[in-house]
Amino acid sequence: MPLTKTTWLRVGAPVAVLALALTACGPFGEKGDTSENARHTSRSGVTDGHQSGAQKVGMRSDGEPPLRPGQAGTRAFKEDTGVEPTYRIAAQKVDIGTAAEAKALVSNPADAEGKVPAVAYVKYTHVRGATVKEYPRVGDYAEVYADGRRGAKVTGAAGRPKGCADSDEIKNWRSGQSYLLCNTFLVPARASSVEVMWTEIGGEPFVWTF
Repeated sequence: MPLTKTTWLRVGAPVAVLALALTACGPFGEKGDTSENARHTSRSGVTDGHQSGAQKVGMRSDGEPPLRPGQAGTRAFKEDTGVEPTYRIAAQKVDIGTAAEAKALVSNPADAEGKVPAVAYVKYTHVRGATVKEYPRVGDYAEVYADGRRGAKVTGAAGRPKGCADSDEIKNWRSGQSYLLCNTFLVPARASSVEVMWTEIGGEPFVWTF
C-alpha cells in the first residue's frame, strides 16, 4: 500500500538506529502547512526511546505475517496509572516529509542530513477494562522502521498533524472510545520500505507494512 502523500514526499534507503543526542522540534504543524512558523514553533529532542522487544522486524515473533494498514491487533496494556485495559490497535498510515522539514526539526541541520520525518498514525480503541483517567501511554509504543531498522524518535509538543490527539490531554478514556495518536521518527530519505511496529518492552510486536 502506498505511503500517504500531501506536502510529503515518498521515501525510498536503509535506516540506522540513530543514537542521537539532539535538540528538535516535535511533530510539525498541521498537515499541509509548510510555513516556517509551523515548523519552527518549539524545540525538544530526538531520541532512540525504549528498545523494542521484537526479535525480527517485519514478522511478528510468533511467525505470523505483518498486518495490513488499518488491520487491528488486540492487546491488554498496563498503563502507568496501574489500570490494564484492553486496546484494539491499528496503524492507519505513514506520512513521509521532506529533507527540509527534517532539518527544521533539529537545532543543528547537519544532524538531519539525509533524513526525512515519518509520522505514524495509529488508532487506539479502548475495548474493555478500567477507565484510563489520565495520561494514557499506550500510544508511546508505536515506532517507525525503514528497511528493517528503527528510526530516531522526535519528541516534543510543537504541534501535531491534523486529527492527532494529544495523549497528555486525554481524560477518562472509556470502553468504546477511540483516539488517533501519532509519533514522528527521522528515517533515511531513500528507504525502500516502511513499517510501523507497536510492542511493549519484551512483548510480542504488532507490525504493519506500508
